[in-house]
Amino acid sequence: MSEQALTGIRVLDVGHHIAGPYCAKLFADFGADVIKVESPDGGDPSRKLGPFPHDEPNPEASGYFLYLNNNKKSITLNLKTDTGVKIFKELVKKTDILVENFSPKVMPKLGLSYSKLKKINPGLIMTSISNFGQSGPYKDYKATDIVIQALGGWVWARGAPDREPVRGGGRLRLSEFVGGMYAATATMTAYFSRLANGTGQQVDISLLEAVTCMMPYPSAYAHFPNNAPYPHIRLIFTPGVEQCKDGYIGVNTLTGPQWEGICQMMGMEDWAENSDFRTLVGRLFRRQEVLERMHPWLMGHTRDEILEEGQAWRLPVAPVSTTEDIVNSPQLKARGYIVEVDQPVAGKVTQPGPILKMSETPWKMKAPAPLLGQHNEEIYGKLLGYNKEDLVRLRQSDII
Repeated sequence: MSEQALTGIRVLDVGHHIAGPYCAKLFADFGADVIKVESPDGGDPSRKLGPFPHDEPNPEASGYFLYLNNNKKSITLNLKTDTGVKIFKELVKKTDILVENFSPKVMPKLGLSYSKLKKINPGLIMTSISNFGQSGPYKDYKATDIVIQALGGWVWARGAPDREPVRGGGRLRLSEFVGGMYAATATMTAYFSRLANGTGQQVDISLLEAVTCMMPYPSAYAHFPNNAPYPHIRLIFTPGVEQCKDGYIGVNTLTGPQWEGICQMMGMEDWAENSDFRTLVGRLFRRQEVLERMHPWLMGHTRDEILEEGQAWRLPVAPVSTTEDIVNSPQLKARGYIVEVDQPVAGKVTQPGPILKMSETPWKMKAPAPLLGQHNEEIYGKLLGYNKEDLVRLRQSDII
């Protein structure tokens, strides 16, 4: 088990913020040699995002950056210069996968379009992640996470029915993580295609399409307008997320047997077979009545008590976890998902670990997120053959 699943694959990560770096992170965590290319002028903008230790901003200690860039090597390179572009092309010649998430016109404007790079390296897999993809009337539109969620349907499906729709995930920028995950999957598909036929290709990922792909049920529902309508446009489960004695609990009863079980657990046996409440649609139409009946029982029990009771009745219930609950979760700890990373500036940082288990080629934490330009000498020297005098000259010219 000395090697990992992606050992031997070289990746150039020209990504910034979340989507591109997250895609490349998934490769780095499983053994790929990921070289993160950053601007000499401050590096990846996510270095400026918190949280920071002790709330003191430090570009080498951003919690966001540290998580997204573990196991990578950082070099600095000014792609707005002719020499920088020349050096980048030298790197491309020695690369299997290139990940970028600029707007569609940026790489061509730099002279680094896929059509030009494939002439340098015909086997190159170039993964381009953007808000709306490389084509279509919206391709050059500006967008943020809330714009993508709104256009993709997530906002429409969330929030109380008598209030304005809400963004999913708060400030977590979920669309970018989802897009990065789809990009990693598509990139590996293209890579294995290359192993079979020797040909590289460009992978075109749209954040809008990634978000819409996560909405299969509402999308399908829209194609069958003659179905019996729900009472609200936004689906509100009853019961759903409800208040209890010491916080909130998620309660989900989708089937008749589950409804019977929750009625017996909460002492509402007289409702177990009542056709007015047995179906989800029925409970939605009488939502307030259901919640008023359940409220006293819920407020008389803690989250842990309800979890224990629910599991005894084989019901899908769970506490609404805080971040502290997640970090201390016995389930996540038992599976090695919560890990501690020792970073030279931030110190010991608790982070999410492997998102999948592989028995023979496992995830490894080989190195914390790099300092800006930490690997300039290693990459430019050993990989491209530049000597120390060359690096001094390039640094003085603001190229690295």
